[in-house]
Amino acid sequence: MRRHLNELIEQIRLADALDIGIVTLLIYVGLVWLRHRSTQSLGVMIALLAALYVLAGWLEMYLTTMIFQYGIIAILFSIIVIFQQDIRHGIERLVSSRWLRQGTHDSSDSGIIDTIVESVAALARDQIGALIVFPGREPLTRHMRGGVLVDAEISEPLLLSIFHPQSPGHDGAVLIEDSRIRQLSLHLPLSSNLTKVQGSGTRHTAALGLSECCDALVVVVSEERGTITTAHGGELTEVDPAGLAQRLEQFLASQTVTNDLRGESGWDRWFMGFASLSLAVLLWILFAYQTATLQRTIIVPIEYRNLAADWVVAEPRSSYAEVTLVGSDKAFKILDVSAITVSLELEDVQLGIPKRLSTEQALTNVPSELSVNEIVPRWVDVIVRKK
Repeated sequence: MRRHLNELIEQIRLADALDIGIVTLLIYVGLVWLRHRSTQSLGVMIALLAALYVLAGWLEMYLTTMIFQYGIIAILFSIIVIFQQDIRHGIERLVSSRWLRQGTHDSSDSGIIDTIVESVAALARDQIGALIVFPGREPLTRHMRGGVLVDAEISEPLLLSIFHPQSPGHDGAVLIEDSRIRQLSLHLPLSSNLTKVQGSGTRHTAALGLSECCDALVVVVSEERGTITTAHGGELTEVDPAGLAQRLEQFLASQTVTNDLRGESGWDRWFMGFASLSLAVLLWILFAYQTATLQRTIIVPIEYRNLAADWVVAEPRSSYAEVTLVGSDKAFKILDVSAITVSLELEDVQLGIPKRLSTEQALTNVPSELSVNEIVPRWVDVIVRKK
């Protein structure tokens, strides 16, 4: 076991280590994305298809393997169509500039949270409907319509006046971003999941609809019942003012790079990192690392170099050599046969006097991963004459 491990370590190149590192990073990003989103169905579908393909190859199921080989484009297209919303979420999250937000949750936000909670509680007591959006990391522009740019400081009188029944924009949503009221009178997409919004009004349907499209947090006040509800991740949760304050504190604190990289806990981060590295190494051993030794014979040209201008090599002369190489299948896959040649130096050859030259010593551009087992002819007798 130890001998095999040493052989494995000796055969790992810098490119192999970089290959494993890139795959580890991709697996880690995928695990984090699937863990923090309700898109595990996409991961389950891909895992099932991969397991079915491996099983079909192992059991030599010809028809199933052929369907995978010739229908891979159709399969990928079907996955994209079925999970287009989830894939769009993932891409938006990866390319969003919100990944670049620095620092941790500012303690001054506590006063702003208190102001928002007090305003929402006052609206709930008076049974005045309200809809407030707190963006996450994913962009919201394509999900919202209309809106009036405000960019004002957050205050209880301003929030109460925006949602007053006599206000022109009281039916729309308010966007709060970076501790500022950015826009008001926004129209949000409506959810088609009627079972979750049964008995609720249009505001709850709009809040749920936006939470299904992105990772924003939406706060809803019902004008019929005077209740406070939060919508996040496609779920509606009824809370009291204290619960709302705690929910806002947790959500705003999660919108930093530090929390993105930390995950839910340090142990979760280390576990997912170890799992990603282990899976990447396993995939490399299964598909990239080759223990079997192959032997192949190739035809390479023989060239004669540094011959005087008025001299030529007398006929018959050897033009090609058969070279038998030994190595792994991976080494042969990256082999450039056209670059290998037998280059014989003739600068010391005397006119009319035969000279024996070694073709093995003149063999060039053979990768270090491959070794020369045999070369025919091993020697070339060269005689030069004047033109």
